[in-house]
This record gives sequence, C-alpha cells and structure tokens, in this order.
Amino acid sequence: MSVDPLAVSAVALVAPYLADLAKGAAEAVGGDAAKAVLAWMRAKLGGTAKEALEDLEQDPGLEENLADLRKRLRKALEAEPALADELRALLPSGVAAQPVQVIQGDIGAGAAVVQSVGSGNTIGIRTGRD
Repeated sequence: MSVDPLAVSAVALVAPYLADLAKGAAEAVGGDAAKAVLAWMRAKLGGTAKEALEDLEQDPGLEENLADLRKRLRKALEAEPALADELRALLPSGVAAQPVQVIQGDIGAGAAVVQSVGSGNTIGIRTGRD
C-alpha cells in the first residue's frame, strides 16, 4: 500500500496548524488532530525527516519546506511500515484513505497551491488577469 496519501495528508494537516502557531493564534487550525500528529512527528522522525519538520516549523508557508517534509516523511514511512500504521491511527477518520491531488500554479508573487481530497472535485484558480 502506498504511503504517499498518508504523507501528504499528515503534512496538509500539520502545516496550517504550524502557520497559526507562528502567528500566535490561540486556536490553531486542525485542533487536537494536528497537535497529535505534530507531537508524533517530533517524537518519531529522525535524521533528514526531523530536519525537514524543523524547517517547516520555522517557515510553514514555504512550499519548499512542505514538499521536503512530504518527501522525507514518505521515505521514513516506507522504511518503517509500523510508523505508517501509527500515523494512520492519528489522522482523522478517512483522511489518509482519500486520494489526494496537489495542484500548483506558479505565477510569481501570486502563486497558488490547491489540495484536493476525494474524487469528482472541480478546482478553479483565478489569477485576476482574466
């Protein structure tokens, strides 16, 4: 079973939570689930995956940090399948089971990133140049 959707879902849950924490928000997006997944990542990840998590914590809005953590987490989960089971149990019901598609349109300072979970979704990105 592929761990790609699991890694993408975990990072997608944790990233907005970290962004809210960086802004000093009292209530961060993702709540208890994001907090639990972040605590799990801090405790279980080592090496380059831990470095990628630390980079994301420093700058949660940087796409490079998001992509790096997704990649390093995927590799860690592939290397130790028991970790994938632990992480799957922490994610909200059905999140990791959904197919995930990440679409990025680089248009300079107005770059847009969209994550779609599920199937049959339609996504439109308006650039303001239409």
